[in-house]
Amino acid sequence: MLEWGDDAFARAREEGKPILLSITASWCHWCHVMDAEVLADAEMASFIEHNFVPVRVDSDRRPDVNSRYNQGGWPTICFLDEEGEIIAGTTFLPAVELRRLLIDVLTVLARDRERIDRALTEVRTRREEAASRRGVAVDPSLVEATMEVAERAYDAENGGFGTEPKFPYAGVLAFLLARLAAGAEGSEGEILRKTLEAMAAGGIHDREEGGFFRYATAADWSRPHYEKMLEDNAALLAVYTEAYRLSGEEDYAAVARDIHGYLAGTLRDADTGAFYGSQCADEDYYRLEAAARREREAPPVDRSFYAGWNAQAASALLKAFQVFGDEDYLEQGLAALEFVWEHLWDPELGAHHCQADGSVLLPGLLVDTAPLVGALLDAYECGAGDAWLTRSTQVARWLLSRLEDSELGGFHDCARPPAASGYPAERTVPPVDNSIAAAALIRLAQNTGQKEFEEAARRALERLSASFGQLGLFGAPFALALMRLFDPPVRVTIVGPPGEAGTVELIRQAHGARIPFRSIEVLDPAVHGEELDAVGYGYDGKPTAYVCIGASCQPPVDDPAQLVPRLESGWDAIRLQWPPR
Repeated sequence: MLEWGDDAFARAREEGKPILLSITASWCHWCHVMDAEVLADAEMASFIEHNFVPVRVDSDRRPDVNSRYNQGGWPTICFLDEEGEIIAGTTFLPAVELRRLLIDVLTVLARDRERIDRALTEVRTRREEAASRRGVAVDPSLVEATMEVAERAYDAENGGFGTEPKFPYAGVLAFLLARLAAGAEGSEGEILRKTLEAMAAGGIHDREEGGFFRYATAADWSRPHYEKMLEDNAALLAVYTEAYRLSGEEDYAAVARDIHGYLAGTLRDADTGAFYGSQCADEDYYRLEAAARREREAPPVDRSFYAGWNAQAASALLKAFQVFGDEDYLEQGLAALEFVWEHLWDPELGAHHCQADGSVLLPGLLVDTAPLVGALLDAYECGAGDAWLTRSTQVARWLLSRLEDSELGGFHDCARPPAASGYPAERTVPPVDNSIAAAALIRLAQNTGQKEFEEAARRALERLSASFGQLGLFGAPFALALMRLFDPPVRVTIVGPPGEAGTVELIRQAHGARIPFRSIEVLDPAVHGEELDAVGYGYDGKPTAYVCIGASCQPPVDDPAQLVPRLESGWDAIRLQWPPR
């Protein structure tokens, strides 16, 4: 099969054949089955080669292609015309059914090409109209609307959302945790408790080797689909860590440490400190008892490094450091970020999506840039030094200059169209990645005082609001960004020598307060003396925290034990009156 690219489309036009696009993944069990039992058949392969232009894409390495053409799962088989419009598509099919579909597609094209072309033109027109739709003003009611979506989807019997297949929806869980931290008194606590406990006790949680499988095929979480993803485990590490922070429930801490054990033991590359992308599904292996597993070779790991997923893993590890205080979390989070910065970041091209087989691939994607802004800021807010804030600001400025839609607001999924043909010739504005970018920019604006970042975030959220009703559970990151936009800003400036015990403890206490969000600035008096004098923040030799919530600033705190109650009482006093009238 050919690689995705203009050569494949040129061949399709020259030979007058449709494209057969196969989207696969290294971790995908049914992709391997389809390869071995369907596509590897000599007769099938010959028929496809004779009648189609076959193209194969790894979804992890080409998320731009996958996001546009995936038909609801892996493997995907998608039939395209020579311009890249979708004629038909499906997921896994056995050989007999695929052969029937191949013939049907060829027959319909031969008999009804004009009708199909008219239909595809209408599809293209509707897509262009949707892409040009202007956003509307956003308000906090959309946060409540998202909560209603989560409540309607909640499975009260089994925990989680929807029926089978059952996915963790970590974004929804993070949203519920933020509402709980903000003082919500509705169903958030019960939904979280039931879901987190059911997932931890269910088959989706690998209690033998650690970590979570991607999803369960049964509503009660009993039958997992056995692939393990860095992206999913990083998100769940952050969720269980935050659940422990808010509740003090040791079972959540144990799950978080279990996930970390899997990430550090299986997906972490000891030489670079970066994390691999995934581990393949192998039903036979994972159904074995622990002793039998040890006698078998473990399922293979995709040893590619993905920028966005490593940024997510770093953020989760840095959160775990903030909560648990284990230096391993800090060191591993910073090492992963350092790898991304040194090997995948380019000041002109942006973040390369992937390093695989010694080469870097596909620069300038929003899916990598958005989490990288936040992860670099996380490193700074852990007290790791000013360089991390400088890096976060640099990536944010690249985001605004290369990805923002200057006319309609929001951020394109790529800096430039990665192909002249097919849907990737058109840039999109993906809701989840835009929401993650907006949340990171709001944080950065609060930390640096540079309002241009918050203004860009607001424009992105307004752009997304036009399609809010279509997002469903995937609207949770959007609502989380809205909470950051509308909640009173909490700014904690900690003045003290980096690494000194008092400074470190103030940072940890600032992160430990039961409030949804905070911005933490760490200033070394030996470096920022003039800045401190200008704002009136004195330093008498003892690390000190200065707290401002909304428009109200409080007396300085030099006792770490007093910082949490100061933050929580200040938040409670101001949030009900915010925004100021």
